[in-house]
Amino acid sequence: MEANVFVVALAVLGFGLLAGRLQGTPITLPMVFTTAGILLGPGILGIVNFDVENETVSILAEATLVVVLFTDASRMELRAVWKEHDLALRLLGFGLPLALLIGTGAGWLLLPELSLGAVALLAATLAPTDAALGQAFVSNDAVPKRIRQTLNVESGLNDGLAVPFITVLLDVARHETGSFGGYVALFIALVGIGMAVGALTGWLGGRVLEWSAGHEWTTDTTQRLTTISLAAIAYAGAELLGGNGFVAAFTAGLAVGTSARSLLPRTTGFAEAEGQLLTLITFLLFGSFMAIDIFADITWQTLFYALVSLLLVRPIAVVISLWGSGLAPASIGFIGWAGPRGLASIVYAVLIAEATDVPGAEVVFAVAAWTILLSIYLHGVSAAPLSARYGQYITRTQHHSAPEHQATLSFPTTLPAQSKLKK
Repeated sequence: MEANVFVVALAVLGFGLLAGRLQGTPITLPMVFTTAGILLGPGILGIVNFDVENETVSILAEATLVVVLFTDASRMELRAVWKEHDLALRLLGFGLPLALLIGTGAGWLLLPELSLGAVALLAATLAPTDAALGQAFVSNDAVPKRIRQTLNVESGLNDGLAVPFITVLLDVARHETGSFGGYVALFIALVGIGMAVGALTGWLGGRVLEWSAGHEWTTDTTQRLTTISLAAIAYAGAELLGGNGFVAAFTAGLAVGTSARSLLPRTTGFAEAEGQLLTLITFLLFGSFMAIDIFADITWQTLFYALVSLLLVRPIAVVISLWGSGLAPASIGFIGWAGPRGLASIVYAVLIAEATDVPGAEVVFAVAAWTILLSIYLHGVSAAPLSARYGQYITRTQHHSAPEHQATLSFPTTLPAQSKLKK
């Protein structure tokens, strides 16, 4: 265990020393840490030995997702999102469920050894996006501002929206004979309790922390720690009451972002440091998982589904959900590709790998892992050149009056999950 910690700490130190040299290159930090995990894992050098079913790995992955869900959601003001982000709402309200349905259909055709519940679970695992894997998609000024904002908002919100589907589908995969009404009731309970606990924690906790700060009872450091503690309180409280902790953490962040905006510098400060550290370590551990379990079990069906998920499932869902939005075809195509699979999918895949009572869990994990791995490199390498070419095309065609050039945002949208992984 000490050797694992030592090597991980060295990797983080190396990142700190070399991060500046990666700026302006196609190499992203998730690519670096994933590659380090593969090289250091048991399949090659055998220096890092974390098993995917290790409790420490599970705790780290879940804690990372709780922090990311909370901090991402806290940057959103619900009133502004509803009023000003019609494209993101289309992608979340129509695109996300469509991606789940299309991905389930593709899995049913390509992975006949899996049950319908298992392929639906796989599709839900790969439905969320992580713009941090292709930082240029949301940071390149050549990309129209409205498109960057859409990708930021979508990536910040779809992790939390996918959680109830993952939880219910895990139960479906375990009990294929369960009733539809029972699953609907479970979904409502998970979401309802999670949202109630999260909303109460975020609203009440945010108000108390604002009052404390206003009376100078706290310091900047303790404000940052206590604000993030709301995420843990919401998560644990929801789990104790039978709800979903991830939904609660996400909802708590939304409540803080809407009712206690003065706390945002604290959540952002945490995400820029501790949150970044947790995320990058998760990518390193993911690389080591690949070296342990995945490379030896690859099949053509696995790779084919991974490519279908990246090249067809999301793009088709995006085209359908943005139909009639007034966007140029080039913009719709750009949004369709700019949907990397990252941190949330890794955490959900780890949860599935731990579910030994789910038939086909190993296959689901392997396919999801290969899809994420391909996304880390394909989206990472293509983000900068594709963003530049897309921006040049928009400029050349002079569509300055098109909807994608209109910037109506009135609140910050550089989400911690994206800003924390700058190259």
